[in-house]
Amino acid sequence: MVLQSRIYLTAFLEEGHLPRKRITIEIDDIVYGLLEVLTRGRYGAASVEAVVHQLIDHTQQGIYRPGSWEREWLRQVFGEDWIEHLEPGDPYGRPNCELLFRRPKRRDG
Repeated sequence: MVLQSRIYLTAFLEEGHLPRKRITIEIDDIVYGLLEVLTRGRYGAASVEAVVHQLIDHTQQGIYRPGSWEREWLRQVFGEDWIEHLEPGDPYGRPNCELLFRRPKRRDG
């Protein structure tokens, strides 16, 4: 079930159904070198950019999946007060996921 859901979500995202935002980050050579270490292992990422994408992917999973290991990591890094800004529901719009996932609360105005 989890693998099948991940496959469907991956296909959904790859088809370009969601609008995208572009961000640009600059890091110094030392930070780049530290992140680059994560590209050198047997299961390493293909590039530093891929490392950053994987970190973003795990971060978003920690936000919308309450029981994930990533959620605990985010709580250690950012505290817990951000959780109050979530509500039941799938941020990707899949139906009947209110018990499984959380999405950002809708802002009024």
